[in-house]
Amino acid sequence: MGIIQEEKIFLDQTLTTQKEVFEFLAKQAVETGISADEKHVYQRLVERENEGTTGMMDGFAIPHAKDQSISEPSILIVTLNKGIEWNSLDGQLIDFIIALFIPDTEAGTTHLKLLSAVARLLMRNEVTEKLKAAQSKAEIATLLNEKIGENE
Repeated sequence: MGIIQEEKIFLDQTLTTQKEVFEFLAKQAVETGISADEKHVYQRLVERENEGTTGMMDGFAIPHAKDQSISEPSILIVTLNKGIEWNSLDGQLIDFIIALFIPDTEAGTTHLKLLSAVARLLMRNEVTEKLKAAQSKAEIATLLNEKIGENE
């Protein structure tokens, strides 16, 4: 099984601010068994964002949290029904979020590998176009698992 799992993909959400997205991600991190501490995960997402934007190009953001409450490296994906302000690199609204959750113990290794793999994928038009066009959780999971696997 790849790192992207269908039960960790949330399509067409009606979140309207970055704060709402972070609250949703923290809640889902607990509900999907990634973390035992919703507050900590939320704080880590905010702290990381305050260091510099995770809003990339073309409507994608890659927020990430490292915390001792996180049990294993995981990814949550959220698509929004309309774009929100995120201070992205190209000034565009964000509507596709790929959130990384990394245990503190793996902060320097897994975290950097995953982050660079995801960031490299988002620089490829054929990947971002397919992600935007995907109609189902299965399509998104399959595409990302295949593409992340190619980079290993």
